[in-house]
Amino acid sequence: MAGLRIVAGGDVAIGGVLAGLSAEELASRVQGVSALFAAGDLGVVSLDCAIGEQGEPPQPEEYVVDGPLANLAILEGLGIGLVTQANNHSTDRGLGALTEGRRELSRRGMRSVGAGGDEQSAREPMIFELGGMRLGFLAFASTEPWVGALGASAEGGGVAPLRNAEAIAAVSRLATEVDAVVVGLHWGKEYIPLPPPESVRLGRALIDAGAALVIGTHPHVVQPLETYNGGVICYSLGNLLFPPYPEQGLGFSGSGCQSLVVTFEVTADSTSVESLTVVSFDDDGFLSIVAEPDAGALLTELSKAGETLGSRQHEREWRMAVQRHEAARLCRVLREEVLAAGWRGGSARLLHLGRKNLSSVVRSLGEILWPRKGS
Repeated sequence: MAGLRIVAGGDVAIGGVLAGLSAEELASRVQGVSALFAAGDLGVVSLDCAIGEQGEPPQPEEYVVDGPLANLAILEGLGIGLVTQANNHSTDRGLGALTEGRRELSRRGMRSVGAGGDEQSAREPMIFELGGMRLGFLAFASTEPWVGALGASAEGGGVAPLRNAEAIAAVSRLATEVDAVVVGLHWGKEYIPLPPPESVRLGRALIDAGAALVIGTHPHVVQPLETYNGGVICYSLGNLLFPPYPEQGLGFSGSGCQSLVVTFEVTADSTSVESLTVVSFDDDGFLSIVAEPDAGALLTELSKAGETLGSRQHEREWRMAVQRHEAARLCRVLREEVLAAGWRGGSARLLHLGRKNLSSVVRSLGEILWPRKGS
């Protein structure tokens, strides 16, 4: 049986500085990479934002990441056929906006997976019939504090919560009904260039259960890929397009503006990587392909990091990376919220950061002392 070409990109947000742009202006932002997706049979990204700009967050959020309905034209311009909504920002404008956003995606000819009005619907697979193959897609998001997705339940909507044993069982069931299973996972820890050891164990377990491809997002930086037991695991593809939200002080630079667009050849028997393309976006949201030598340097770095996945060396490197990141983060918070305002005034500001940020500071201290291995 001939293979299908799936083209996958990372996290996408459609608001911020892109809000209010015309259809022509939006098209100009993505034309630099649209040919990459056009060359495949199906384009897939993680839509890491709420669709619509009205509605209140159902849980405390440090940032509200959203975008107007009209800006779904960005995904149309890229030629995306499927979006995963299992992430920590798709519910930022409430469950009503989540439902309306899914309807709007459908009206525009795009399918979505990983969110719904209750847990059963959020966990429903999306099945495609393409080129004589039957593909099944699942998507889950971690509800652990370092990801913070709003999991759906029997009583209310949200995203499909990532519970390892249940995800493995879901893949095993779906693998008996389709030719290939693709799993989208919003997991890991932000800004760390390595996956947690537990993510490696889970990714491999999903392949062993019958998945052909695992596509990871959330860390906002690119992490290694690995070929395992006939399948491929992408631990994090990075930010494909995450424009600045200046009114909230949210923006990315450096490695946070780079991602991988990966073309996979998927057959009923195996999955392989056909091409890896490094892309980036600027402060105005223009996407472009990264040229040499920068692209080659990143791919070499990823290849080297991937050599130790699952080993004790990987666990040590992960632990040190988390400690460095959390120490730098804690110092930045203290500097910006305490020292810059004077100790007394700054400490008062720190106490009024809100429950989520205070708990984040406590987590940083915990991670410095006792880094977790979990996803």
